This record gives sequence, C-alpha cells and structure tokens, in this order.
Amino acid sequence: MNIANKDGMFFLPPPVTSALDALEEKGYEAYAVGGCVRDLCRGVTPHDYDITTSATPEEVEACFSGRRIIETGIKHGTVTAIIDGEPLEITTYRTDGEYLDGRHPESVTFSSEINDDLSRRDFTINAMAYSPRRGLRDPFGGREDIEKKLVRCVGEPDLRFGEDGLRIMRALRFASSLGFETDGETAASIHRNRRLLRIVSAERIYAEYKRLITGVFAARILTEFRDVMFTVMPELEGDEYENAVAAADKAERDVITRTALLLGREENLPALRRLKPDGRTYSSVSAVLRHINGAFETDDVSLRRLLGVVSYENARRIVDARRAKGLMAEDEAARVTDSLYEMEARGECISVRMLAVTGRELMELGVPEGARVGEILSRLLEEVITCRAKNDKAELTRLAAEMLKK
Repeated sequence: MNIANKDGMFFLPPPVTSALDALEEKGYEAYAVGGCVRDLCRGVTPHDYDITTSATPEEVEACFSGRRIIETGIKHGTVTAIIDGEPLEITTYRTDGEYLDGRHPESVTFSSEINDDLSRRDFTINAMAYSPRRGLRDPFGGREDIEKKLVRCVGEPDLRFGEDGLRIMRALRFASSLGFETDGETAASIHRNRRLLRIVSAERIYAEYKRLITGVFAARILTEFRDVMFTVMPELEGDEYENAVAAADKAERDVITRTALLLGREENLPALRRLKPDGRTYSSVSAVLRHINGAFETDDVSLRRLLGVVSYENARRIVDARRAKGLMAEDEAARVTDSLYEMEARGECISVRMLAVTGRELMELGVPEGARVGEILSRLLEEVITCRAKNDKAELTRLAAEMLKK
C-alpha cells in the first residue's frame, strides 16, 4: 500500500481526514501526531493514529456533537471521538508542568502553538505532526533522524530522561525494533541516568522490555546497554550474559523463548517476577527454562510425556531454545517441531483428561473413590502414550478391570 503520493503528501485513513477536516472547518488547527507520523515517514502503515489540535477539550466536544465522545483524559486535554466506528484520541496542544515523581507532569497547560506540544515529546522521531492542509511540522529534525536511523532526544537528554525515566527503556525499544542507532549524547545520558528506572513501575518497564527483546536488533541493544539491563534485572549480571544474549538472538522473536534464554537458568526467574508479567507468561518462561539445559529425548513417546506437563506451544519453544543454544541440530529441531505439529493436529492423547474413560466411569466399574482412581488413570495414560493400548473406551475399560483385579 502506498502511503505517500508523488508530492510527498501522506495518505490518511478516511476517519482521520474526516476528524481533521471537522476541526479545521471550525477554525482550529489539527494534525496527526507522534508515532503514526513516524511510521508514515518510514513508509510503514501505522496501526493507529493520534490527533493534536489547538481546540480545547470543550471545543473538541462541541465540534463532534452528535457523535459518540469518550472523555478519555479530559483533565489532561484528551477526548476520544468515534469517527466512522474508529476511536480517535484528540488532544489539545499542551505544555507540561514539573515532573516531580520522575514519571508524570504535575500539571499541563493548554497552548495554541503546535511547536509547544511537539517540544515536550521524548524523541525527535516522535515529535512530528502532519496535516494534509498544513503539511509536515518537524521542528526538531525527526525526518532527518529517520533517514539517519537515529534515536535522539528532543532537547537536552538529561532533562528528558529526568522528566520520565521510562523514556530510557523506550529509547532502547525503538532502537531494537526499528534497527536505529542511539545518538551519542542520548546514549551517554541513558548510561548516566539508568538508575532512574528504579522509580518506574515494573509493569511499564516490562511493557517496553517485551518490545525490546523481540526486536530484530535486540542483541546489539542488550549488549551496548547491558548496564541498563543489569539495573532492571540484576540477576543477569555475570560471565554468562554475552552467551545468553547470543542465544536469544538466534531464537525466534518470541518474548517467552527469548526471555528464557536471556535468564539462562531457573535461579534467575526472580528477575522476571520482579517485572510483574502476566501469570501465563511467567509460567511459560518457567516451563521452558526447566527443559532447555538438561537431557532431552526426542522420540515420540518422550515427546508425549513432555506434552503431559507443557503445552504444545511451550514444547516448540523448548525445541527452539535448545536449537538456539546449540544443544540441538537444526535438522533435528525441524523434525521434532514437525512431529509436535502433527501430534497436535491428530489430537493425540497426552493427559488423563483426554482419556476415553473418566474417573467416574472407573468408579462405576468398582474402583474405590480416591487415590486408586488416579493411580489407574495414570497407568492407562502410560499404556496409551507408549502405544501399548489405543485410546478407546472399550479397550481402556477392559484394561482398568484387569488392573482392578490385580
């Protein structure tokens, strides 16, 4: 999809142009702003669009009267308008007050100047605005930095990071995901101010970490800014770090696989727990870590036993992680991965709950309620996993009766 015409103007989706036109026709300035403009300048179709305007929140609401409006953050100048079914955040030009907590401004002041709004943003590549009527506003050289593939702070880096310590992780995330270098002064300031991350919430750090670790250029950033990583995950510091980064770089760009490889061993799981990921991610990383370093059998019976304790997805992650560490050859990893996909497609019996007989049915046969039911179910599962019996109700019922007699 082409997103710029021969005159260098960007194509915006109809809901965005409709919103801009509605504001402009009422006499206000309005621009698409931030990440969407960065992506347009890179030739990438944005996932979402934000709008900034000289109109106050009340004037925005009046402009879109008759449409659904959500007062997303009206105190800070943001309302969400539903345009042709699409939610668009529309924020008044503003300047920020003091950042006393190292994360949020104590107050915001509305402005009538677009440059005031752009000057408070973190990096030059995010400090651009575009309007079909007014063209590109780029007071800090963001488009040139995109061409140079450079992450650079707007203004003084120490001030930008001092305002909001999370910007340190955002800088690394952009460099990793976009494949950009970090401007010299910006990089020096990141190293100098890395301890500001200690006052940033773990959840916000983890949100940036996920996008950093899965970036195409993650290894370079993890190596260049190892001191930052050691600040948020001190368990990683040590002689094993470089090998862990190299292994993570060879794995698929999956946050669970790469995190397991970066941690290296189960003893380092507290580093992840401290970042407060969702429970499913934590348990998956833990499951992968339990199986990537020791002995690992790849015959079908062993794989079925593995699938009794981990999901198919995590089993494939374990294979990929072992391949990335050099513990499994490429061709063997491909074969085992194919086997796992085939087992999943066949719906093979890999757990007690997939057996063709249930505990209640065993009790109807005369198996006493309690531990004996679980024992017989486990023995039946072993018979099925090892292909000594089919997962067939009649056959398993017969085997259960024989086991009960013994």
